[in-house]
Amino acid sequence: MTVPATDARVQYIGRTYRSDTGVVFSHPGVTIRARFWGDALRVQLHDAGSGGEVGTNFFDVVIDGAPPRQLAVPAGRSTQVLATGLEVGLHTVELTRRTESLVGHSELVALEVHGELREPPARAGLRMEFVGDSITCAYGTDVALVPDSPSWVAPTYTSKNQNPRRSYGWLTAAQLGAEPSLICYSGHGVYRNLDMGTSGLIPAIYERAVPDHPVSWDFSQESPDVIVVNAGTNDTFAGSGTDAYLPDEAAFKSAYRAFLLRLRALHPRAHIVCTMGSMTDGYKALEQNGTVTSVHVGDWLTELVTERQQQGDARVYRHVMAVQIPEVDGVGEDWHPSFATHQKMADALSQFIRDVMQP
Repeated sequence: MTVPATDARVQYIGRTYRSDTGVVFSHPGVTIRARFWGDALRVQLHDAGSGGEVGTNFFDVVIDGAPPRQLAVPAGRSTQVLATGLEVGLHTVELTRRTESLVGHSELVALEVHGELREPPARAGLRMEFVGDSITCAYGTDVALVPDSPSWVAPTYTSKNQNPRRSYGWLTAAQLGAEPSLICYSGHGVYRNLDMGTSGLIPAIYERAVPDHPVSWDFSQESPDVIVVNAGTNDTFAGSGTDAYLPDEAAFKSAYRAFLLRLRALHPRAHIVCTMGSMTDGYKALEQNGTVTSVHVGDWLTELVTERQQQGDARVYRHVMAVQIPEVDGVGEDWHPSFATHQKMADALSQFIRDVMQP
């Protein structure tokens, strides 16, 4: 039985949009879930990845709750076996995208069921969004290396080592029994990106179903209960060498303030947690001719949250995230947080959210 991707019995968790030929998505952690009576399931995919170590999209396949199996998807149109040789009966299969938008989008065209598709499982009652950059995207989380000297060079990005299941967002949602949606893009910031550009900023990405596609996300769907914004790292790290590259307080605050206003307008009842980390706490200093000039983006976040609270928004909070300790917990690719650091981030964030959501 061939079932189109748009069939109501095919369940999607995370951001997607319908195209003329299927359902398109690109954020890490987007999950396709199907329940069927039978013994095998295949999917037809159309993948925009370019291939190679950076351009190959990877997925996790989970059958009936078993440990995930990693699946590499070739560019173009392909049919992938997700389950075969099962005992005839009722089964649930999940296909979760591991890689982020920079690798290229994916499109589910159809499911091929050796049996009969049934209604999908019930979704979690608590919905959470995690909005941010490469840290939220789980960049390099399948790698953990301890720097052995000041000159040590971390390995660079490979798509196979991006794993949202080992991210602070996914782990936090699991601890709270929630359904996570990761909305993120490596290298992007609130008012400027890591490369000093200003296209595809995080507030703009939030408006779209797929970051690099001009398709708006449908906000008429259910609002999240909790939104965690982990942004500002790229605004801090962008550039080096002159005062021009220190973050601009007025520009950052203006962009972040507008984003908070937009989030509140879209989601009047959501708890909004503003955090940053754990590659930096937002401090950046520049020394020129013996004079040190410094800024602290983390302090700016605290001031912005205080400002919102003073204006009467009782559901916006500032969570201070600890900076990673590479010599203790190791680092992932390009000095990104390791799984051990993500676990620490999740433990602290989960407890914080439990505390603020208490009646």
